[in-house]
Amino acid sequence: MDQGGGAGGAPGDAPGLAAALDGLKQRGSALLIVGSVPADVYRQVSVRMLGDGDAAPRRRLLVTNATDDERDSRLDGVERRTPEWTRIVRFAAPSRGSAAASSGQTSTVSPAEPETATNSNRESESDADTDAGGDPVAHCVDGDVTELGAEVTKTVEQFDAIAGGLTPAELRVAFDCLPVILAEYDLETGFRFAHILANHVRAVDGMAHFWLPRERDDEAVRVLEPLFDATVELCLDGTQLRQRWHFRDRNLSSDWLTLE
Repeated sequence: MDQGGGAGGAPGDAPGLAAALDGLKQRGSALLIVGSVPADVYRQVSVRMLGDGDAAPRRRLLVTNATDDERDSRLDGVERRTPEWTRIVRFAAPSRGSAAASSGQTSTVSPAEPETATNSNRESESDADTDAGGDPVAHCVDGDVTELGAEVTKTVEQFDAIAGGLTPAELRVAFDCLPVILAEYDLETGFRFAHILANHVRAVDGMAHFWLPRERDDEAVRVLEPLFDATVELCLDGTQLRQRWHFRDRNLSSDWLTLE
């Protein structure tokens, strides 16, 4: 589903759902996508949220794990596959030992710190400025979560500068690294990181979705959920993909909707 569009062709099935979706598009938003479904099933939803098939131009940012072996096809149909329109950031997370050694510093990240790191990156070449696999739109961050935050922040700022100010819903961000961050650091670090990144995207009226393949009653989901404008549950009913939306500020949940 495009975050600003229909829900499997049935947004009107729940009163206020269409208006809630339109509000997310107009003011910028961050979504948490949950549910124990395979990565390829999540990507079916993600590609729509990235604006697949939209008539309006979209600037797209994918933040993925460098260890993902499966080829990501979400950008296969994108016509504007140039750095001005499309970016991929691949995160090579540190080992659990090195992450734990720096977790005290990382877990106290404030919203101002990624900006400082961003300025530093602009002044000097870093690992994040190295393309990944020869792809001109891809960069690999081989470092800790602070470096990842700095690279993502820098990319969003560059998109905004190139566009001369992003229009509502022009920027679409898919963030796939929450599971790695929670595994290598801790829940507090994941909370602070998601909070900062979601606010950066909202500040330019962009739309981001964060993937966490756990059930909605999982502890991490319950802790992170208040950071997001809506939570989207995914499930498979046989071979049929279904989704249910929960909007934070509207006390509104949709029925289970079939994704066509």
